[in-house]
Amino acid sequence: MNKSKNFQLIIGALAVGLAALLWSLDGVFIRPQFYHLPAGLVVFFEHALGLLVLLPFMIRGRKEFQKISLAGWGSLAWVSLWGGLLGTLFITKAFFAAFDPEVETTLATVVILQKLQPVFALLLARIILKEKLKGDFYYWAIVAIAAAYILAFSQHGGLKLVDIRLIDPAAGYALLAAFAFGSSTVFGKRFTNEVSFPTATALRFGTTTVLALIFVLVAGQLGSVPEMESLHWKLLIVIVFTSGAMSMFIYYFGLKRIPASVATIFELVWPLSAVILDFIIHKHSLNVVQYISSAILLLAFFMIVHGKKQLEAKSREENK
Repeated sequence: MNKSKNFQLIIGALAVGLAALLWSLDGVFIRPQFYHLPAGLVVFFEHALGLLVLLPFMIRGRKEFQKISLAGWGSLAWVSLWGGLLGTLFITKAFFAAFDPEVETTLATVVILQKLQPVFALLLARIILKEKLKGDFYYWAIVAIAAAYILAFSQHGGLKLVDIRLIDPAAGYALLAAFAFGSSTVFGKRFTNEVSFPTATALRFGTTTVLALIFVLVAGQLGSVPEMESLHWKLLIVIVFTSGAMSMFIYYFGLKRIPASVATIFELVWPLSAVILDFIIHKHSLNVVQYISSAILLLAFFMIVHGKKQLEAKSREENK
C-alpha cells in the first residue's frame, strides 16, 4: 500500500510537470500567432473545440453529477471563470501592455509579478484545503520559486526587481493572472476530490466554453471571426491535442493524485522547459546561472516529493 501511494505521488507530480511543459510549448510556438486577434475569441474557440473532444467523457460521467456537492459546483465555477477565462485574458492583456510603446511598462513587471502564482496557491491550499505540510516543504518551495525567478531573469535578458512598476496596467493584470491561476490549482484540487479526472476535465471545458461564449457576445468579438485564417484553425486543433484539452486532461490526472501545494511547485516546470526550448530552438547557450538554477529547481522538486512521502508515511504510522 505504501509503495502504491508513493508511486501515485510520483506519477501525479510527473503528470503536472508534463502539463506545464505543454503550456510552455504553447507559449513559445502557438499563442504568439493569435496576438492580433481578441483574446476572448481565442479562449472561446480553443475551449469549444476541446469540449467536442471531451464530450464522450462528459456523457459517460453524467452519473457523477449527482454526487457533486454545492461546494464542488462552486469550485468548478471558480476554476472555469478564473482559470479558464479571466486568467488567460489577464495574462494576455498584461503582455499586450508590456509591448505597447504608449504604456511604457517593462517586461519585468509582467514576468516577475505573474510568477507570484505559487505563493497564492500555497496560501490558499493551507487555508482552504487545510493541507498539512512539513516545515521543510516551505523551505524547498521558496528555493524552487527563487530558482524559477532566476531562470526567468536569465531568459529575458537580465530582468531586475527594480524594474517592477507597481502603479501600472500591466502590473494589475499580471497580479490578477497570478491569483487566477494560483487559486485555480487549489479549487481544481477541491473539485477533483469529488469526481474522476476525465469528468472534471470535461466539465471544466464545458463551463468555460459557456462563459467564454457569453464574454465574446457581450464584448462583440464574434465580428473578428472573418479575420481568422486557415493557419489559426489548424493551430487551434493543435492546441486541443497539446496545450488545451490534452494538457488539462493530464493535469487533472496528476492533480487527482497529489496535493495542490505540490502541484503548484511542479507547475514551475514552465520556466525550466522554456529555457531548455530556447536553447534547443534558438540556439541560445545557457549561462552558468541558468545551469545552477535548473539544477536547484530539479533538486527542490525531488525534495518536495520525498518530504511528502515521509509525511504520509508518518501519518499512517500515527493512525495505526
